[in-house]
Amino acid sequence: MAKQIIGVGSTANDGTGDPLRNAMVKVNSNFTELYDASFDGAYASLTGGPTSLLYWVNDGTNGQVLTTNGAGVITFQDQAAGYTNSDVDLHLNTSTSANNQILSWTGADYDWIDAPSGGSGGGGLSNTEVINVVTGSDLDMGGNKVLFNNVYSTEGDLPSASTYHGMFAHVHGTGAAYFAHSGAWVRLANQSEIGGGGGGGTLETRAEVSGTTASIANGVSTDLDIVGHKTYALMTIQTSHAAWVTLYTSNSARTADNSRLETEDPQPSDGIIAEVITAGAETVIIGPATIGYNLETTPTTNIPVKVRSKHGSSVAHTITLNVLKLEA
Repeated sequence: MAKQIIGVGSTANDGTGDPLRNAMVKVNSNFTELYDASFDGAYASLTGGPTSLLYWVNDGTNGQVLTTNGAGVITFQDQAAGYTNSDVDLHLNTSTSANNQILSWTGADYDWIDAPSGGSGGGGLSNTEVINVVTGSDLDMGGNKVLFNNVYSTEGDLPSASTYHGMFAHVHGTGAAYFAHSGAWVRLANQSEIGGGGGGGTLETRAEVSGTTASIANGVSTDLDIVGHKTYALMTIQTSHAAWVTLYTSNSARTADNSRLETEDPQPSDGIIAEVITAGAETVIIGPATIGYNLETTPTTNIPVKVRSKHGSSVAHTITLNVLKLEA
């Protein structure tokens, strides 16, 4: 039956609406149709339970949900418990899991398991497997760049030169580059240390280095060490007072020359770089410039000098050398 509409007229009490009895008949018809089509009868016939839908709805308890058994029977049941934080921790945040394991469904639950060999099954390659793939053969980048950071704080932090023969590295503490060769790390010279070459570096500039003795009497010799360079070009020797000045390659050469007379020429193998005799404050030009060098077992920048006073009275002597650095 279609829904019956009660006529209410155009305005209040205009006499055009349904009479009261007719209106109530329509109301009864509409309610009857609703009642006959309600769930009460169907539910009662399925369950043999209450015939009132309202009674059935109010039969549940707090927190229950409507559920069906798949055969048309609908009842209230307790809601299934969900996962709690402790449940999640029990499965995921567990101390028994090992490095590189993956979370997997076992068929009944989740659990941490070892990643399949080769990284299959969605687990991906482990760190060890990636390293083995990269280091197991030559890496051809097809012309692309390989960017890495081989920086070490000190020389002592460098790895074994024997193990990593041919490796290049940078040591921040010295500001230099190194390469591993023959079981040792070889330091590469910075451009500022070698200069020239058209690469924007600068050549070394000649400079004066000097030293002053304690007061020495006439005819007395004393040793003087002047800080210079491991290897140098010697251009002039300057004295503050009359003196016999001799430059040596090592301390031992200077010691061995102590007994030589002023009138006796040295031998080429005596380790003498140059010597001059002055009558006062003079600058003697060494022409052409001679090459001086330190021949100690471990070369240093020290220039061994012997000064014999010819001043006539006790005086301190200052010896100044004009030199050009030739070795770092």
